[in-house]
Amino acid sequence: MAARFLFILVVFAIAPPAHAQRLAADLSSKEVAISTGFSGAELLLFGATEGYGDIVVTVVGPLRNEVVRRKQRVAGIWVNGASVTFYEAPAYYRIAATRPLKEIAPPGVLEKLQIGVDRIELSTHSKRSPAEILAFRKALIRNKKSAQLYSEDVSDIRLVRDLLFRSTIPFPATVPIGEYQVTVYLFKNGKPVSSQKTPLPVRKVGMEAQIYNFAHQHAAWYGAIAILIALVAGWLAGVIFRRA
Repeated sequence: MAARFLFILVVFAIAPPAHAQRLAADLSSKEVAISTGFSGAELLLFGATEGYGDIVVTVVGPLRNEVVRRKQRVAGIWVNGASVTFYEAPAYYRIAATRPLKEIAPPGVLEKLQIGVDRIELSTHSKRSPAEILAFRKALIRNKKSAQLYSEDVSDIRLVRDLLFRSTIPFPATVPIGEYQVTVYLFKNGKPVSSQKTPLPVRKVGMEAQIYNFAHQHAAWYGAIAILIALVAGWLAGVIFRRA
């Protein structure tokens, strides 16, 4: 990691002057590896910028369809009722900044860049009323926050001498696998003057990855083996209890 940070500083030192403000950032790891016993992870984001400005970081991904269902009671039993599907919603969203967002840029700029949980674009083809869709949207965000996959709080970014910055990106144990995107923005006078996007894969490794791939590539065989294991386990349990 120290070598990467030194490389960033060297690039800034030898790079020719440019009209656009320069920005360079990197991560302490090129991926998040999920293995047996995975209990979460933290990645360090670090970088440097040219001159004074505010840094904003968003971590988004992977995009997928999310179905939100409303529970209702029927004959005293809770069952799934009405539902709304939001298309290409981020499964994970986190943000970090050097200052509160309202002090960095006006609402219109933040809305355009989808910076902030309330500004995430969640599209749907539902014919329900705007009020109902808003209620389902709030439910989706509430569920994501409960699972620690969305964060409305803005994490701190440490800025040193208006040039160097660093921040940590936490990933809970329930983090979905897939392709993530880390975007670093440099703001000046309420406008983004530079940005950098870095892909970040989150994937399973080791035996867990092999089982996961087998289950998805050979679903029928995986189901048959699971049933066989269950039958054998049930038979063994019965034998043990009869002898006890």
